[in-house]
Amino acid sequence: MEFAEIAVNSPAGHSSTFSYSVPRDLSLSEGHSVLVPFGQQILQGIVFSVGSVASVENTRDVLALIDEQPFLDETRLSLARWISEHYMCTLFEAAALMIPPGGRTRNFVWLSSQNRATEICRDIETRLSDFQQDILEHVYSAGRVRLDRLILRFGQNARSAARKLVDLGLLDREAALQKSPVKPRFSYVPLATDLGIQTLRNNSFGRSFKQKELVASLDSDKAPSTMIEARNRFGSTVVKAALDKGFIEQRRERRFREPLEGRTYKTALPVKLTHEQKSSLEVIVEMLDKPHVNPRAILLYGVTGSGKTEVYLDSVQHCLEQGKKALVLVPEIALTPQTIERFASRFPGEIAVMHSGLSLGERFDQWWKIRDGEYGVVIGSRGAVFAPQPDLGLVVIDEEHEWTYKQNESNPKYHARDVVMQLAGITRAAVILGSASPDIESYLRARRERYRFAKLTERFLPEARSQHSESMGDLASVKVVDMREELRKGNRDIFSDSLHSAIDETISRGEQIILFLNRRGTSSFSQCRSCGHVLQCRSCDIALTYHSDEQRLACHYCGRRRRLFFDCPSCKSTSLGKYGIGTQAVTDRIRELFPEVNVIRWDRDAATNTAQYENILKTFRSGSSQVLVGTQLIAKGHHLPGVTLVGVVSADIGLGIPDFRAGERAFQVLCQVAGRAGRGEYPGRVIIQTYQPEHYAIVAAAKQDYLSFFEIESNYRRVYAYPPYSKLIRLVYQHTNKAIAEQEATNLSATILNQQSRWGLSDTDVIGPTPAFPSRVRGSYRWQIILRGPNPRSLLDKAYFTVNNEGKGKMPRGWFIDIDPVSFN
Repeated sequence: MEFAEIAVNSPAGHSSTFSYSVPRDLSLSEGHSVLVPFGQQILQGIVFSVGSVASVENTRDVLALIDEQPFLDETRLSLARWISEHYMCTLFEAAALMIPPGGRTRNFVWLSSQNRATEICRDIETRLSDFQQDILEHVYSAGRVRLDRLILRFGQNARSAARKLVDLGLLDREAALQKSPVKPRFSYVPLATDLGIQTLRNNSFGRSFKQKELVASLDSDKAPSTMIEARNRFGSTVVKAALDKGFIEQRRERRFREPLEGRTYKTALPVKLTHEQKSSLEVIVEMLDKPHVNPRAILLYGVTGSGKTEVYLDSVQHCLEQGKKALVLVPEIALTPQTIERFASRFPGEIAVMHSGLSLGERFDQWWKIRDGEYGVVIGSRGAVFAPQPDLGLVVIDEEHEWTYKQNESNPKYHARDVVMQLAGITRAAVILGSASPDIESYLRARRERYRFAKLTERFLPEARSQHSESMGDLASVKVVDMREELRKGNRDIFSDSLHSAIDETISRGEQIILFLNRRGTSSFSQCRSCGHVLQCRSCDIALTYHSDEQRLACHYCGRRRRLFFDCPSCKSTSLGKYGIGTQAVTDRIRELFPEVNVIRWDRDAATNTAQYENILKTFRSGSSQVLVGTQLIAKGHHLPGVTLVGVVSADIGLGIPDFRAGERAFQVLCQVAGRAGRGEYPGRVIIQTYQPEHYAIVAAAKQDYLSFFEIESNYRRVYAYPPYSKLIRLVYQHTNKAIAEQEATNLSATILNQQSRWGLSDTDVIGPTPAFPSRVRGSYRWQIILRGPNPRSLLDKAYFTVNNEGKGKMPRGWFIDIDPVSFN
């Protein structure tokens, strides 16, 4: 009898597995996905080991395999164990990151309306709140709704509202197992038989001209790829007759959905590298050639436009020549088209793509082809770190400083950079961390020689630039405009005189402009001038943003949209003012000032998928549009050689948020957006508008001086004991009841403080509990506790196991653990 240790899709057990017996007719191995009985439920599990001894006396049988092929190999199982331990999530949650897209089998709760619900509702209608009635009407209209989707639409309050409606007999509740919504796609392919080819050679088709044409096409490079195409081209009768006579046959073949299908890329040859690029490449090649030599990572610090991508390309080429494979991570889906173009031009037919912007079917097929080793290079955003790339030799993390590499929306809250380092430790792969404004922690690791280090200090630009500049390596010139002085001069426009003049001059020369503002919408909030009431989202503690193009108010946290108010909901005054600006307001103002100029906007309202991203970039690169207005999406790594002016409309956004990384974020985004100017034939200039020109982050960004910024920021972190001079753990509690949320946070804080005193762990600071920012999102009130110290995990481990009397290490429901948070938002 064999027994399997299985991580089950249940919050019970934290990082443990459960023992199951393996039926004799079931062939089971490590990494298989299975269905198992668990209590009264049937749940999905991942097999972590198979042996002859069970860890418990009484076991239940594994019910079935979900797929005949294992989902996880030994490398990924090891990585899952580390993720589970490090990020304090269940072993299944960690393993589920690495299974095929659509591969999770879940138990969902469904709500549906009863036949007599309308009659019952009339009797008790007065007992329902408006919110409960909204829920009821939504389920009535849909017929059947999943509870998790109901919560996503209406917020966490929907859970208790639905429970009340079920108790009243107005709704039915049932649990159902939902299997994968995606499957392999197959089609029938026509093939010419030996008889058909021989008949064609002998010209023996007689008057069957169409059958002859069909067989001839199958014997050429213009053959129909499917039976459907064959019937469309030659007619169903002809195809059937050829099948019946044995001239052709049909074969069932797997048809893979290819994200890059139909795209062609011009082949690119390696370019001649600069001395600095060659020196950087030599260090990387040494890492690739000597996999047992540490450290395995290099921080490639290069100014914007310094040619880091060329170093990536040559490094990947060396990796492939060794018979190994590579993984390239980018911080945003919006950057993948440009990255794919560069790599596909260099390595045709070797590129796989993995990101959430693909269809589920495309991601499913890409996953299996990657697993089978069909691609030399996988390119993707954060989640691509879990692609099953075999024989991994090199991982590139472009713009390694970006906070988007951290998963903040769901558990486990992993950081892709840290996962990569662990993966590299298992596989002995080399890692390149590239950035023009490295993360403070990464730069300190390089200084302490935990990473290797290389610098690119000059721009890598076309030869044509030398005709117009003394140095090919010139960065754009930067001017900082004090907006306080503009106000004193009576200028209340969103553009300073300097920026207005620069825009006018650049347009007249036929050159391109980027206007950057890291805030969407038209006005950031609406306020009553009579009573001071600020219009807020009813589900979130956040002001609603006005969008003039839709004439709607929107919450940028939960996505809820409302009609535009014409009178104050509080005092009924019609004196509502709109304050603050966003990208829509900047776009509108440019159109007012320069009506003959074509302006396009790029933010998450204007573009929501990769096709729209590509269309915006294509339009701008072609010169069809002269001005591009956008948020941080336009700041990240795009090569736009036509841009000679970048205007930062407000550099102050983000500097005042309650987050110790606010200064670093401001510096990084300013450096990145400034780097979009002057990357082509003509030199560039940057104008930064601010009310805080003396702020160290703005001063350093204007000088493009990372080292001076690092010294100031690093000293600030050291004094106040923030990372990298300490570690952080953030605990967040959510509940729809404000008082309960506060009480639960107070209770856990007391537990942690008691354990701190008991174990003498005074080197860890317990900060809070305090309301999180924002304090309410999607109907749930949020409280947080921050643990800060050299090893806050030791304190949390004590409290973690004490909270649950059974010793299972399970936090109370509603708590979320964020190890090494990158933001307090």
